[in-house]
Amino acid sequence: MSLAAEPGHAALHDAVLGIHRAALEDDSVLAEDNFYDMGGDSILALQVLGRIERELGVKVPAQAFFTAESISEVAVRVATERSPGTGAAASGDTTHRGRASMAQEWAFLSASRDPRAPVLQFHVVFRVRGPLDTDRLGAALRAVARRNESLRTSFRAEGESVALTVEPCPEIGLETMEYAGVGDADLDAFLRGYVRRPFDRSRAPLWRALAVRRGADDHVLVLVFDHMIADGWSLDTFVSDLSAVCTTGELPPPAAGSGAYAEWAAGQWRRWESGRQQELTSYWRSQLPTEAADFGLRLPGYQGTGELAKPSSLVLDVAPETARALREASQALRATPYCVSMAVVKALVAQVTGRPRVTLLTTNANRLDGAYQNTVGWFANGVFPTTDVDLSGSFRDLVGAVRQSVLGATAHGDMPAMYVRRGIWPQLPAGFRKDPGVYFMYNDVWGSGLDFGDGIEVTPHHLVEDADSPGLHMWLLREGETLRLQVLHYASEYPADYVTDFAGRLLAALGLLTGEPDRPMSELLTP
Repeated sequence: MSLAAEPGHAALHDAVLGIHRAALEDDSVLAEDNFYDMGGDSILALQVLGRIERELGVKVPAQAFFTAESISEVAVRVATERSPGTGAAASGDTTHRGRASMAQEWAFLSASRDPRAPVLQFHVVFRVRGPLDTDRLGAALRAVARRNESLRTSFRAEGESVALTVEPCPEIGLETMEYAGVGDADLDAFLRGYVRRPFDRSRAPLWRALAVRRGADDHVLVLVFDHMIADGWSLDTFVSDLSAVCTTGELPPPAAGSGAYAEWAAGQWRRWESGRQQELTSYWRSQLPTEAADFGLRLPGYQGTGELAKPSSLVLDVAPETARALREASQALRATPYCVSMAVVKALVAQVTGRPRVTLLTTNANRLDGAYQNTVGWFANGVFPTTDVDLSGSFRDLVGAVRQSVLGATAHGDMPAMYVRRGIWPQLPAGFRKDPGVYFMYNDVWGSGLDFGDGIEVTPHHLVEDADSPGLHMWLLREGETLRLQVLHYASEYPADYVTDFAGRLLAALGLLTGEPDRPMSELLTP
């Protein structure tokens, strides 16, 4: 008997089905349908799991969700595990201490031992046109920091571990400066230096804000975050809170799913020490090469000798017809643009390297726990989706295989990559990754939607970035209907001409493979 047929469960069944339909944006989805067959993916799964926990008070285990054969099976799981809902972040005025999360501890200790460690920071820049009140903006930033504990967190080593401290009242302000009459290129050169300036991790806050006044109603707003306290997903929470204060004068009540990061960090260590380490090591050992030396993927143009020099970047606008082809193919193949575009990258890598099995580096948001989906903090982990690639087959089949490898990586991506890699290859050094690889990510531009109220226009301002890790790093970034490809690399590893050629071939392959997904890929890709 189905859940809907049991007395008292029809409303719960309808609620679970409704959450799935909303995430898939398809009211024709039925209870007996499989979520992933109907176009679901890891990002949409995060939305579904979060809404189930917030609205129905049930934390469905991620593995149970991934392996459910139908939406009805998920609803049965919800009914059997129904429990009280989620926690909310504290915003008290006391100091809290605890152990840093696994990623925080690894990054802090690695940086302290390696004078050439990469600067783990990220930023977002906005052009603000209109009457900006910088005093009011400064007060709004302080209100957002009071709400989010990670924005008041500092770190210090305690032997071989790292402690985090949430400070009640760190000094938080908005830097301002005049930069009138200066050209865009000179301003961008200054800002690139500003966003790379490192933080003292022993003192909060580990983020800063700068308003550059270019004219009476023309400003550039820069927000810089140490990765120790936030990730890209966190930026959307930060921007949402800041917009609320700037437009209404106050913060709304804490959103569900805003649990304290320090509590999550403590839970992560407990899971790791209670058997999760063995589970992840077993899974990834079945996916990755036997030898650590085979893990680093080098494309034919690689010329590295060990020393990283000349950090470089390339940014290309994706042709509107190619961006449209990707959207249409994603709908037709019932896969996300992330999975479809990753399949293109894997096909091209397989062609140029001759590898029948391709491992790419990518990022897992690691937000499956609905109690923390709106928490500012460092949750994201690196993962290594690995797929067999047969170029004599169709692109449609490859997309299906990539989707499965991405789902597997998401289900096994809840711990930092370095801990997992050392579990497989204990001989690896404990610091930052030194071997090259090919990284790929597709995502919306983080932090869009900043709102300062009527009469003020806020638009993203994109700075040219530089590489800070070995290998080839590629992002497809979506902003509305437009796409751009950003590639970061060291010229000492990959010459600029090679990167430009490879990026051009990638965009060409994107149009060709999505345009004819049922033809053999070997007939479409240029030798």
